[in-house]
Amino acid sequence: MRYSLRNQQKITEMLGENFLKRIISSLDEAFESNSFTIHKTDEKYHTLDINDNGHTCGLIVFYIIREQFDVYNLAYKEIVN
Repeated sequence: MRYSLRNQQKITEMLGENFLKRIISSLDEAFESNSFTIHKTDEKYHTLDINDNGHTCGLIVFYIIREQFDVYNLAYKEIVN
């Protein structure tokens, strides 16, 4: 599986470049090791959780906007501690 992260410029503007790098590093590791969890929800979009590499007990949550072929198109939702 692969991923595509939407709105990277907006994430950088709102939360900073270091935060975006932390998200991308966490996504890279999660997709390389296939260590992510998908939650089917009643909401419009399902969510995908990964471990936060920048924090020992945090999770980063994304909306799955679309899945096409072997690519998840993701939008950042929140960090859960």
